[in-house]
Amino acid sequence: MAWQAPAIPFRGHYSAKMNWIPRSQNRGLLQPKLTAKSFLQITMNAEHQKYDLLEPPQRDGEIGRLGPYRVLALIGKGGMGQVFRAQDMRLQRIVALKLMKPKLAATPASRKRFIEEARSMAAVQHDNVATIFEVGVEGGVPFMAMELLEGESLKDAFRAGRKFETDEILRLGKELAQGLSAAHECGIIHRDIKPANIWIQSPSGRAKILDFGLAIAGNSFDPFVSRGTLVGSPGFLSPEQARNEALDDRTDLYSLGAVLFMMCSGVLPLTSGSISGQLIAIICYTPTSLTDLKPETPVALSELIDQLLLKEPKDRPATAREIATRLDKISKKSGEKNTIKIVMEPVVAGTSETRLAHLANEQNPNKSRRGLWSMLAAFLFVCVCGAIYAATQFNQGKNDSPPSTQLPKANPPKRVTAASLRPLTLINGGAGSRKVMSGQAARYKLRIANESNSSTDDPRVTNSKTKVVAQLITLLKQPDIDRVERPTFPQKILLTQIPRRGSSREFEVQFLTVSLLPGIYEVEFQLQTPDGSVISSIKDSLEVQEDLAKADLLGFELLRTHRGQGADTYVQKKGGNDFGGNKIIQGARGPTPQTQHIYLRFDLSKLSEDTKQVDRAMVLLTVAQGGQQANTGFTVYGIITALEPEWLETGKDHLNWDNAPCRDGISGQKYLGRFSFDNTKDRLKNTPDAVRFASRELDDFIQEANGKLVTLVFIPESNSQRPSRFKSKEGKPDESPALAIRYPKAKPENAERVKTKKPNPNAKK
Repeated sequence: MAWQAPAIPFRGHYSAKMNWIPRSQNRGLLQPKLTAKSFLQITMNAEHQKYDLLEPPQRDGEIGRLGPYRVLALIGKGGMGQVFRAQDMRLQRIVALKLMKPKLAATPASRKRFIEEARSMAAVQHDNVATIFEVGVEGGVPFMAMELLEGESLKDAFRAGRKFETDEILRLGKELAQGLSAAHECGIIHRDIKPANIWIQSPSGRAKILDFGLAIAGNSFDPFVSRGTLVGSPGFLSPEQARNEALDDRTDLYSLGAVLFMMCSGVLPLTSGSISGQLIAIICYTPTSLTDLKPETPVALSELIDQLLLKEPKDRPATAREIATRLDKISKKSGEKNTIKIVMEPVVAGTSETRLAHLANEQNPNKSRRGLWSMLAAFLFVCVCGAIYAATQFNQGKNDSPPSTQLPKANPPKRVTAASLRPLTLINGGAGSRKVMSGQAARYKLRIANESNSSTDDPRVTNSKTKVVAQLITLLKQPDIDRVERPTFPQKILLTQIPRRGSSREFEVQFLTVSLLPGIYEVEFQLQTPDGSVISSIKDSLEVQEDLAKADLLGFELLRTHRGQGADTYVQKKGGNDFGGNKIIQGARGPTPQTQHIYLRFDLSKLSEDTKQVDRAMVLLTVAQGGQQANTGFTVYGIITALEPEWLETGKDHLNWDNAPCRDGISGQKYLGRFSFDNTKDRLKNTPDAVRFASRELDDFIQEANGKLVTLVFIPESNSQRPSRFKSKEGKPDESPALAIRYPKAKPENAERVKTKKPNPNAKK
């Protein structure tokens, strides 16, 4: 066997959140003290290493295959799965391939978590958010293909002692704020903004937000977000996260502030040697201002970071977009080119928070001892506050009179009244989603018009001292259901976004549909004051369609062609041969090979319930090896005329081209729809039920069959030198064509349910 050098993971690639292969390990492979013998042993181990998630390699330079992807090297691994460097053979591009571990993929909750992460990232389309190319399932293992980035994470930059100039901090902060703004406008909170999830792309230096693994959509309930559960990274948690309170998009703004603070100073705003101490610090203490800690920091930047790190969300900037605007203004006004140096000592084992605390203690030897006293003092402070609060509540129960001394009240902020916003009108922009598949993002474009007549009633003038002037609310409601969904967070409208008198401005509303039940929704957009008074509203519609091609088959009953009087065969033009006994069925569009149509018959009497009760129906096919390896399409019809229900597969009077009902056209038959599938490189071969066809016309056809035999014909659409091949009941019964049937969910116990009882053919008359 020829000796080859082992594949060494390149340190500058990222695909998703994982425990990365340390760069020190990469450098270690190249150190002079590595002997030839040990190097050869590493090579042999790398060559013989097997990955359970992958198919065997087929060419040199790859470690395996996954569908259309040539897997080239392992980039990283973690608790959820592995990330590989791969080549998409269809588009000839290099991607990062994130695969979920099979054991976790077998758990519905984990699989759902993985898919929702991918969908969350895919829904946010922005230059400062990592791009998802494809989400799919291979061999029961979910995967997602995303752009392969070169560069390093901000965490690695900190550990390497990288120096950041003021202009670079402002630019990176602006890009991160723009990426967060795009996510927030889709109704998604990241919840884990930290240096490890921020990528600095090479050579452009562009910032990319990574890993939406903890992200939540505004319309979904997530058990990980429930109170009593702490998620995120302690050093960058917002106070409301530390208190386990309900979150909105401003929690990401606090974390962004902590990242900017660290970029300027090299340390966290608040540090402690333990997680509990860290949480106490975040809740109780105020960080030292950068004006005092790093006087060379521009005053405007220091003030913005101080505002981002405020304890209450309402006191922070209203939106990520506002932060991007402010950073842009600071960048334009600042003529400084000073370099802010980050002082970093050798890396200490443990978490990033522990290492930073260690560095702080190294700079001040007495700080460690003072830290212990500070923690004890903080604990006593919390206890005393609790006791005072309890005593106050007790005394108020006995005596309702107010205390003799009261703190002076601060002047309340100016309230935006509905009357001051009356000239604003909400207009439908004309473009938007009317139909989306479940899990995709719905997008609507609206316009806000300013119809004021003069400066006296112009909302921009009457509310000139207010930052957030209005908010845009989205409401969803299904007919006959009282529940109202709020699929996205309120979109805050700043004073600078209000259009000028006599003009209008476009706004886009986006939200995910992953947690919405399929069906028709009434969409209402409301323009409100910040405190919820409705100024203007418009209504639209949305149809969320169930994506049966990707859905699990839980709740479906399978009826295959080998049951009862079921049958499967194909007929060929200019040929009367008997194909019903073959182990495969195939379809082609002539002239080479000859035109072939596929006929399937299902015995509906073998179903457990009456077909009148059918909710959804779907045909499943298993691709056999050796067929057409390209994107293939079929048109499907339900046979109504010119064919006996009990047609024969084999023997005398078997179904062939001469007696087939569609030999001269499809006149008189019922159109059920069309479907296509991609079998490039035989990627679907021997994968049970990989090809699916579903339509509302198919549902109606099955319901109208009234429990009898039904026949479907599949007519190929694309020309190819090979036919499309599927397994038949004579080949492998468990992989023969199937009709998947789902019935409506059971009604409540106190509701009546009428069920038609099937006649028993064996009962005596």
